[in-house]
Amino acid sequence: MSDVAERKRWELLKSQGHKVNPCNSTLHPAVEAGMQPDGAELSAVQEAYTPQSTCWGCGPSADGGLGLRSYRIKNGLEARIVIPPHYTAFPGIVSGGVLSTIMDCHGNWTAAIALMDRGGLSQPPLTLTASILVSYKEPAPPGVPLVVRSSVVEIKEGSQPGIGKSSVEVDVSILQAAPEGGGAERLLVSSTGIFKKLGALRAL
Repeated sequence: MSDVAERKRWELLKSQGHKVNPCNSTLHPAVEAGMQPDGAELSAVQEAYTPQSTCWGCGPSADGGLGLRSYRIKNGLEARIVIPPHYTAFPGIVSGGVLSTIMDCHGNWTAAIALMDRGGLSQPPLTLTASILVSYKEPAPPGVPLVVRSSVVEIKEGSQPGIGKSSVEVDVSILQAAPEGGGAERLLVSSTGIFKKLGALRAL
C-alpha cells in the first residue's frame, strides 16, 4: 500500500471516531504515512489504550501497583522504573518474581502494539503470554533507575483458533540505567517470550 493510500486509511479511521496514535508517538505507522500526531506530549501505551486497567504490573488504575509505563521505540518499547525497597527478596536484591512480572507486562504490550501496527488497527488486540524464559544475570538493586527495553523478534500470522492464532516472539531486557556522570548500562535480566493473540481488542 502506498503512503498516500495508507494515510487516507488512517484519516478514515479518525473520521469514524477512532483514536489514532493516542500516544502521540512519531513512531506510529500513521505518522510514517504522513499523518502528524494530535499533540506534542507523549503518552505511555498503558495510559493511551487501557487507562482503566488494574493490572498490578502496568495498570494505570491499579492501587499499589508497580506502575510500569512503556513508550514506543523502534521495533519495540522502552520504560524506566524504580522498584521500591519493600519488593526485595533479600537486602539490596529485588525479588525475581517482581522482575519477571515487569518483563511479562512489557513483553505482552510489545506484542500487542506490534500486531496492532501490522494490522493497521486503531487499538491493540488482547494478547496473553504463552511462554517466557527469564535469565537472571546480576542481582537488581531497589531504589535505582532501571531501563526495560524490548524488541520484536518475529511475528507469526495465524488464521485459526487456539494454537493457530497469531503470535509474537519478543526479547526483553532489564538494565541498570547508566550513571548520570557517565558510564554504561548494566544488563541485569533478559528474557524471550511468546505472546499469542487471544481477542480482537485489549478492552480493559
